[in-house]
Amino acid sequence: MPDPRTAPVESLQRFKGVDFPRDIRFRQILVTGPPGAGKTTMIRHLGGWSEEGYLDISRKHWWRSELLSFRPREIHLGLPMLGLPKAMSVYDPEFLDCDPLPSVDLARITLPPRQRFFLSVDWYRRYVFEFLLPPPELVFQRRTERARHSTHPVDARLSLEICTAQMEVFRQVAEYLHQKGFYVYSREGIESAPRCFIDPPGVTVDVTPKRRRFTFSSALARLKAISARLGFGVGHHLRLRDAYRLGDTKVRVSREGRPIEITLGLEEKHLRIYPETRMNERGEVVTLDSFIIIDPATHLHQLGGFLRLTPKNWLVLGSDDPVQQAIFDYPSAVGVHHLAVIYGRDGLVFRNLSDAGTTIAPIVNEAKVVRSNKLRRLRPFSKRRNERAAITLVADEAKALRMNRLRRLREIFGGPIELLPNDQALNLINQVNRLMQHEVYRAPDDRGMPGGLLTLPPSLTPIVVADMHAQIDNLLTVLTQNAFLEALEDGSAALVVLGDAVHCEEDGQLRVMKSSMLLMDLIFRLKMRFPEQVFYVRGNHDSFSEELAKEGVPQGLLWARELSEVRGAVYQKAMGEFYRRLPYVVVSPHFVACHAAAPKIKVSTKMLVNIYQHPEVVRELINNRLQRPNRPQGYSRRDVKRFRKSLELDPATPFIVGHTPIDREDTLWLNVDGIGNHHVLFSANPRQVGVFTRVGETMVPLTYPVDALTRIVNAMKDEAPGLAPTLPRVVAR
Repeated sequence: MPDPRTAPVESLQRFKGVDFPRDIRFRQILVTGPPGAGKTTMIRHLGGWSEEGYLDISRKHWWRSELLSFRPREIHLGLPMLGLPKAMSVYDPEFLDCDPLPSVDLARITLPPRQRFFLSVDWYRRYVFEFLLPPPELVFQRRTERARHSTHPVDARLSLEICTAQMEVFRQVAEYLHQKGFYVYSREGIESAPRCFIDPPGVTVDVTPKRRRFTFSSALARLKAISARLGFGVGHHLRLRDAYRLGDTKVRVSREGRPIEITLGLEEKHLRIYPETRMNERGEVVTLDSFIIIDPATHLHQLGGFLRLTPKNWLVLGSDDPVQQAIFDYPSAVGVHHLAVIYGRDGLVFRNLSDAGTTIAPIVNEAKVVRSNKLRRLRPFSKRRNERAAITLVADEAKALRMNRLRRLREIFGGPIELLPNDQALNLINQVNRLMQHEVYRAPDDRGMPGGLLTLPPSLTPIVVADMHAQIDNLLTVLTQNAFLEALEDGSAALVVLGDAVHCEEDGQLRVMKSSMLLMDLIFRLKMRFPEQVFYVRGNHDSFSEELAKEGVPQGLLWARELSEVRGAVYQKAMGEFYRRLPYVVVSPHFVACHAAAPKIKVSTKMLVNIYQHPEVVRELINNRLQRPNRPQGYSRRDVKRFRKSLELDPATPFIVGHTPIDREDTLWLNVDGIGNHHVLFSANPRQVGVFTRVGETMVPLTYPVDALTRIVNAMKDEAPGLAPTLPRVVAR
C-alpha cells in the first residue's frame, strides 16, 4: 500500500522507459533504499553507476563527495542511529545486533549550506533523491530467494522484522530530507509511478535560500572568473598566421584544428599542440574534441608521454610539475610556471607567465616572428594548405606506425584474433605453465617454486595495466601506442598486467566467457614471445571460486564450466595451475603494485616470497578495498605507508592498484583518498584505457582512446614469409 503521506506525481516524463517527475534532469538522479529494494536493477536499467556508492550523510561535506560526480548513481546511505556513536548502514552488524533495532537519529544528519550567492552552488537542487520503498513483505520474499544462492552477504541475517525496520529508517530519512528542502520522491519499484511527499498542516518545508545581498561587484567578479576559465573576452583575438611573441596580455587563438608550435624561452624548448585523433574500425583517422601537447623531438619514436587538454579546462606548463619535467625534459630556462593554456569555448587561450617569454606559431615551413603587439592579417591561402598538410603528415605517420605494430601483433598471435583451436590452446597454456615454473625475477619459495614477489630490475621500463576484463581492443590499443611494442621487442620494457583479465563487466555481458578466453590466448602468446618482458599478477577474478559473483552471476563457476565445455577438463585444470603459479606483488625501485590492496598486517619480503603460507595476506592483496565506515576492515593510508616501508622503498614511491574503480567515466585516478602517490588503475573502460609507464625516473599516467583494432587486425592479410615488417628501435631516455 502507498504511504498515505505521499501522493502521485502528476506531471511526468520518461527516461529510458521509466517515469520521472517532469521538473528534474536525468543527471541529477541518486537512487537509494534498503537492501533488496531494487536499486541495482533500477540504476542498471538507466545505464548509471551501481558500484561502491557508500555515502555517510552525517559526515561534513558529504555533498561534495567524488562518488556523486557521476549520476544517475546507486548510493548506500550511512546513517546516524540513536544510541550508537558512529554512522552505519542498516545491514551492518552494529545495527542488526541491537534489540530492539534502533531508529535513525535525524538530528545528526549534516545539511549543506544554503545558497548565499547568486552564482554559488545550490546543493539542495543539485541532486534528486529517489527512494525505492517497496512493501517489507516483498523485500523479505526477494531476499529470502536470493539468500539461497549466497550471492549477497547482507542476506546472511534476515527476517521480516529486520526488513520492516530497515524500510522505516529509509522512509524517515526520505521525509526528513524533503522537509529540509531537498528534492525527494519515492516509488515501490521500477514499474511504479513516482510519488512526492505531502506536507502535513502547519509544517513548512525549508526551501528558501538565505542568500547574501546581491551586489554588482560580487556578481561581476564571479562572471570574470567563469569567463576567464572558459576563455571568453580575454586579451587579443588572434588569427594565428605567423609566429607571435606573447607579451603580458592573454591571447585567444580560434579553434580551427591547426597544430601550433610553442617555444618556451628563446629557442630553449619546443612543444607542439595537435588535435587528438583516433582510428575507427575502418582504419580511418578521426579527430576528437581534445588536444594533445607533445615534444616533437621524441613523440612517436621513443617511450614518452604527452599532456591532454580537454574542453573547458586548462594546463600550466612549467618545470614545477614532475610529470611534465619527466615527459618534456625542460631545460633550466623554462620557468616553474611558464605558460597557461586554456581550452575555451571558442578557442585556445595563451597566457605567458615567465620573464623568459613564449612564442606561439602555426606549424608551417617557415614562420616569420612578429615581435610587435600589432596582429597581422591573414596570410595567403597557400600557407593554410601547408598548415593542413602539417596535420595530415603527423596523422599519417602515426597511423603508419600503428598499422605496422598491428601487423606485428598479428604475426605474434599467429593470424587473426580469434579463439585458438583446442589442441593449440592446450599446447600453448602447457608451454606457459612450464615457463612459469622458472619465471625470471621471482625468488623461489621454500618449495622451490617461484615465489609470490616479482622484483623487476630498474633497467626495465614498466608498462602497467589492470583489470582489462575481456576488453581485447584495450590491450591492442596499449600495445600499439607510444613505443611500447618496440620496447618489448628490444627488451627494454616489461608489460605488467595486474590481474582480472577475464570476465567482461559490460551490461548484459556478465555471463559471456568467450572474450575472456580470447584475451587469455593473446596474453599467453605475448608471454611466450616475450618471456622476460610480460608478467601477470594475480587478481580476485583469476579463480574458479563459487564466491566470485557479480550481481548474482556466479562468474567463477561459469568460467570453470565454460573452459571445461569448450576446451575440455584438461585445459580447465591447466588454467587453474596457471593461477597457482602467479605472483601477487610486483616491485621495482620506481613503483610497487598489486591487484587490490595493501596488507593490513606487517609483511616482509620473505613472507611475500613464501606467500602460500599466508592465505590471509593473499586475500587482502587480491580482494580488499579502501577503508570506509561500512568497511572498517579496508586498508588505509597507514597500511600503504607500512607496506612501502616493509619493502624498503622511498615513502614517495607510487603504489598502484586496480580492483576498485572510482566511477564509470575514467580509467585511472591519482592520489586516491588523499593518500599521496596512491593510484587506482582500471583498464577495462571501453572508451579509454589507462596505463602507467616510466619516463626517466618518474612514473607517468597516460590514457588513450580505445580504437576498434580487432576488426582492423582481422582484415589484414598475412605477410609473405621473410617480409615481416620491421619496427624502429626504441630510444631510451
